Amino acid sequence: MNRKDFFNEMALSWDERFYTPQIIDHLRNKLVPLLRLQQGAHILDVGGGTGGIVPFLLEAVGPEGKIWSIDFAEKMVEIGRKKFRGEKRVTFEVAAAESLPYEDQFFDHVVAFGVFPHFEDKAPALREMNRVLKIHRTLVIAHALSSAEIRDHHKNCTPVSRDFLPGKCEIENLLEEAGFQLTRLIDEPKCYLCESVKIGS
Repeated sequence: MNRKDFFNEMALSWDERFYTPQIIDHLRNKLVPLLRLQQGAHILDVGGGTGGIVPFLLEAVGPEGKIWSIDFAEKMVEIGRKKFRGEKRVTFEVAAAESLPYEDQFFDHVVAFGVFPHFEDKAPALREMNRVLKIHRTLVIAHALSSAEIRDHHKNCTPVSRDFLPGKCEIENLLEEAGFQLTRLIDEPKCYLCESVKIGS
């Protein structure tokens, strides 16, 4: 089973399995506040799945903000659209991180929550995220687990058993090659946050 088939198969049970009351509390009260999103911002939620983080992004950007959530798994996107139908501030689209359907420098922030280990080609994905991000704005790679906890979580699940977060030196090099500068790295129990800024003159 490949990654896309795995996530499509998991779509119906995704929210029940992974968006527990503890995770919801963590997102609202710790992780999303750490992102430092501005009111009115346009946010790209990369690999957003069923939109689990979207309510908290909406709280952060306020009534004038907007979220675009993309995922390569069609069933994840289908569920996200149903959950947020009628919410004009959210758009769900089927797309891969390595080929984003947006114009250059469109977004104020790019957020990749719970997805970065699953990118098979991390370098082109980062280049695409850089392309659609405004200069001097932030890319945030985040998880509700530490890098060590992610490794343990994935190791017994065959389709994603080799999907890990890069170490600090590797992620810093990947970001630099894609046109980012690492500005913050938190890797502690129940929280991973890697923030970088798009470099430009």
